[in-house]
Amino acid sequence: MPTKSLKLGFSFASSLRRSFRVRLFAGITAVILVVSAAFASLLFYHQYRDQLDKKQSEGNLMARLLARDVRLAVFSGERDEIIKSAKGTMAMPDVQAVEIYDKEGALISRLAIEMEEHAHYSSFVAEIPGLINKNFEKSLIVSKHWGENAEASVGTVRITLDDSRAEARQHKLILTAVMTTLCLLALGVFAAFLLARSMTRPIAQLAACAAALKDGDDSVYVPVETDDEIGHLATTFNSMVTAIRSRTKDLEEALEELYQMNIALEGKVERRTAQLAGANRELEAFNYSASHDLRAPLNRLAGFCDALREDYGERLDEQGRQYLARIAATGQQMDRVLSAMLTLYQVQQRAMAPRNLDISELVHAVTAALHQREPERDVEFVIQDDVIVYGDMKLLWLALENIIGNAWKFTLGKAPGRIEFYVKTVDGEKICCLKDNGAGFDMAYYDKLFTPFQRLHNFEDFPGTGVGLAIVQRIISRHDGRIWLESMEGVGTTCCFVLPQGPDHEENPAKEGA
Repeated sequence: MPTKSLKLGFSFASSLRRSFRVRLFAGITAVILVVSAAFASLLFYHQYRDQLDKKQSEGNLMARLLARDVRLAVFSGERDEIIKSAKGTMAMPDVQAVEIYDKEGALISRLAIEMEEHAHYSSFVAEIPGLINKNFEKSLIVSKHWGENAEASVGTVRITLDDSRAEARQHKLILTAVMTTLCLLALGVFAAFLLARSMTRPIAQLAACAAALKDGDDSVYVPVETDDEIGHLATTFNSMVTAIRSRTKDLEEALEELYQMNIALEGKVERRTAQLAGANRELEAFNYSASHDLRAPLNRLAGFCDALREDYGERLDEQGRQYLARIAATGQQMDRVLSAMLTLYQVQQRAMAPRNLDISELVHAVTAALHQREPERDVEFVIQDDVIVYGDMKLLWLALENIIGNAWKFTLGKAPGRIEFYVKTVDGEKICCLKDNGAGFDMAYYDKLFTPFQRLHNFEDFPGTGVGLAIVQRIISRHDGRIWLESMEGVGTTCCFVLPQGPDHEENPAKEGA
């Protein structure tokens, strides 16, 4: 039984948490219970007090009347009259016993009905007054010696009343009050139920429409039944649904328009892809032509220059020999340009095989080749060892050849020249730097650095094709890295590049051979 009560209690508590209607009904019912209990208690208390006061008043009045009725008989000592008055009082309802005493407290007369053991009785006492109209009553009773205080009490009367009828009336009153309270309480609870249902019905409708709207049904409508706050809430909800419906329609139209634009864009992409594929084929054809068809005439031109120099060199004057040297130099420059163009194309097409490698060793190898080619140059190299990067060795070798080659070329005329390779870490990112104290350049022309065939110095001072940095930039980009230059004219240049770490990056991996 206690377990069942606990389950019912938990179930009711859960309903209170989940249902606003249950909470509202429980609250109104609790108020009705408190008011009904207070009303019933107050009503019973007042009725109970009225009954007690009435019983007390009637008992006292009955005792006083009996005292006045037997007064003269007690004065005169007429016992028959005393008994006659006592019998008259005994004839009244609920009187259980009548006792009359003289002024010394001696019992003069007693009439009583047998009392029940468990019944309740109440006693009322009144004094028998002396002379009321002294002169008149003295003349009537001439043989009595009155003494000095003729108005003093001459005895007492006691009346005992049976409380059974009064208690029965009280029980009936209590029962009536309880039944009335229960009826009023039932009516109040029923009214509370109707009130809670009428108040929560719009909220339940609103909740159901909100749930349907959440599931995608934007055709819901909440009936507006009142002009109070709930009615205003329902009106606002309906306006919101209308706005959502309108915005959904606009969104669908926008999505349809976007879909059509995507279809058109896909068509444009396909056309542009076809154009790009055609351009790539043309570029491949051009590079093949540059590497084969154009080089053949250049080789023949160089051969004719050599033959002319050998067979007719003595017949030409000094100016003629200069012209011949310029023709040969121009052919060589053209050959270098074609080689650079072919290298630029091959960098973008070559398959990569990235791995962890010691870039410091590559820097040492490139600088050693430069010293071997021009041993007379006074250039100091400072190279940080054991710098590990992740990349394709052949592409990085080509990039370093161009970067270090530029530093070597632009330090010409510096005594001594200085080229430094080092690594710095900024925000957790490892940056490789190559710094020289060469000619430098004006940073205002920075945008031209990585454009093929763009030069920032005279060819006579610093010969070259103008493609080296473009090649380097494409190599670094193929590694998903970044490259930038910092320079000041006449002070030197610092070339910085960042390569991503490999999937199995280690601080000091074993060095791998070329």
